Amino acid sequence: MESVPQLRARRSSLPLILIAAVVQGLSLYALHRAIEAHQWPATSPAWLLAFYTVAFLAPTTVQLMAEFAERSSLWVLTVLLAAAVFYFGWHYGSSVFDVEAQFFVRNGDPFPLASVLLVWWLLTLPFLQCRVATDQWRVDYERLFAFAWRNVITLAEAVLFTALFWLILLLWKSLFHMLGIDFFRTLFDEPIFVYPVTAIVFGCALHLIGSIDTLISAVLEQVLNVLKWLATVAGALLILFTVALLTKLPGLIVSGRHAIGAVWLLWLVAVIVLFLNAAYRDGKVDRPYPRWISDALRFSMPLTVVIAVTALYALLVRSHHFGLSVERVWGFIVAGAALVYSVGYSIAAFRRGPWLAMASRVNVMVAVALIVVIGAALTPLLSPHRLAANSQYQLILNGRYMVLGHSSTDEPAFLYLATNCGNYGRRALQRLASLQGHPHADQIRDLAAQALKPRYPWQVSLHGDSKAAVAQLPLYPAGRTLDPDLTRRLTADWSRFRPYVPAQSLERSTVGVFVDLDGDGTDEFVLFYGGGGSVYQNQGRHWQYVGEVFPEGAMAAWPTLLKAISGGDITTVAPPWKDLSIGSHLYRVVPGRR
Repeated sequence: MESVPQLRARRSSLPLILIAAVVQGLSLYALHRAIEAHQWPATSPAWLLAFYTVAFLAPTTVQLMAEFAERSSLWVLTVLLAAAVFYFGWHYGSSVFDVEAQFFVRNGDPFPLASVLLVWWLLTLPFLQCRVATDQWRVDYERLFAFAWRNVITLAEAVLFTALFWLILLLWKSLFHMLGIDFFRTLFDEPIFVYPVTAIVFGCALHLIGSIDTLISAVLEQVLNVLKWLATVAGALLILFTVALLTKLPGLIVSGRHAIGAVWLLWLVAVIVLFLNAAYRDGKVDRPYPRWISDALRFSMPLTVVIAVTALYALLVRSHHFGLSVERVWGFIVAGAALVYSVGYSIAAFRRGPWLAMASRVNVMVAVALIVVIGAALTPLLSPHRLAANSQYQLILNGRYMVLGHSSTDEPAFLYLATNCGNYGRRALQRLASLQGHPHADQIRDLAAQALKPRYPWQVSLHGDSKAAVAQLPLYPAGRTLDPDLTRRLTADWSRFRPYVPAQSLERSTVGVFVDLDGDGTDEFVLFYGGGGSVYQNQGRHWQYVGEVFPEGAMAAWPTLLKAISGGDITTVAPPWKDLSIGSHLYRVVPGRR
């Protein structure tokens, strides 16, 4: 239970939380504007990602520790954390983000940096909070446990609160839109509104949730009580699965194969650890279950060692045959943590006294190790992309790329270097493209050179010169030109609507068409790209985006469309049925069959 001064400090932290929220919202808006305008830092992936990581995590860190605003250690640690995440973002932008191809490597999700960095931050934050709260580095497990769970619950509830807030705004603008009032629809969609307001609402949610300590305690109590009973189901699964696995292990070891993906084995260990910690909490709960259940769970812990070792074996087998990948490097990190957990918990299970007396030390040790290892993985020191690129590079030098009998750029090693290792992979391919003194140097150089070429339309500069693209845009009818205002409008919109279309491939995908769509005698402009197009209208002295066109039925092949456009076969067709107007409501007839 918090003391009265602590509660007062938490409730008086709103001004600092709001200041941090405003700074965060304006920072994110500034970065958004830089991307739209194609200005620095958006022109440099390293600077852009570095600023994004700081803009997201530094203000949120201050908000979660705002009750300690008067302590200098808060600001010192926040600056150090901001410097660390800034470098993590810088490294990812400069070495993992492929500057030549200008796309994030395909590694499970569009922004793998965000998920890894979030895990590292959530692991690190409780230690920083303990340091600020106690003014010493000695770890108090009870306090560490409370901070860790409190952060997760507070952040989850704040995200939910912010999402519900935006659902209300969606309802707001939709209701007024039905009345023909689009002021709120326009306002709520403006980035200058979205970023600051979202940050402020999220900050207010953090304050409201954090100031009601009894609410967090009640939610935490409820969550832990539910999760602890899932440990019994997970324990039964552990026992049954391990017995089945043990019957297959001799055959697996002899054959050198693995029967199941390491991912599922590691998930099993992870849920066991999570649910047991929910049951035994900060070490004060000695027997959260009836005696027979508690003993069954404790003495089944050695089975997790079998699972963790099998997961490591599966990863080693795959790495031996196919080399390291980004996913396998992370798999080894998780498997190492799982093995330490399983061994530590197994030893603790057979010790006298409270089980978590030793298991809590294992938790702290693994958490600190993960902070160090994940932090190193976000730098060149232990970067999974660097390790994977080096492994695949060595695989090629050893002639392993010929094992499958292929002789094209679809070879796993060359393809992986080109598409999954970012700049580390590109630099490895560049070394291979100039390889000398190798028995297969000619073939390797040829395959590496082919792998370095763009393979898909999106493997081109996403931050190419928008002005150059608009200047080279094919225009129809022949002889038409873009006036300066339309040129400016298309250039500004290009990075948002056509970022994947470089100037050199415009003729194969995009053209500009002048055509009178509304019958007023003045041409509109359609930025046409086969599957539809963006429509611009000259409204007075300025061109404005007014809507989209979409194909009716199946989309025609681009060569067919381009032939018709270049041949002047472009007309506008009035709809066969007029719209039906009833009062202020408009109804459109859509022909169909019964």
